Amino acid sequence: MFPSARRPILAPPQVKKYYRVTVDTEQCDGCSLCTAFCPLDVLEIGAETNRRMLHFAVVANPLNCLGCDQCQRICPAAAIFVSEVATELEVWS
Repeated sequence: MFPSARRPILAPPQVKKYYRVTVDTEQCDGCSLCTAFCPLDVLEIGAETNRRMLHFAVVANPLNCLGCDQCQRICPAAAIFVSEVATELEVWS
């Protein structure tokens, strides 16, 4: 058989996936590993402190999250959770 010269006219549709990033503020020790390893700056260290008087990570840009789970895997305190959600509105809840 001969190779086909046909090419698609349009790119296949891409479904945008949304992810909710949750930080357990009492568990977080503010080590900044999550902010250093996040490729899209979804997390940052906030100005507030938890009960242990430590600054903790907060979700700054939740819509930028690609769901790579780098922050969740690198967190030594296991204080970050990434989950896929169906709609953009669920990201903010």
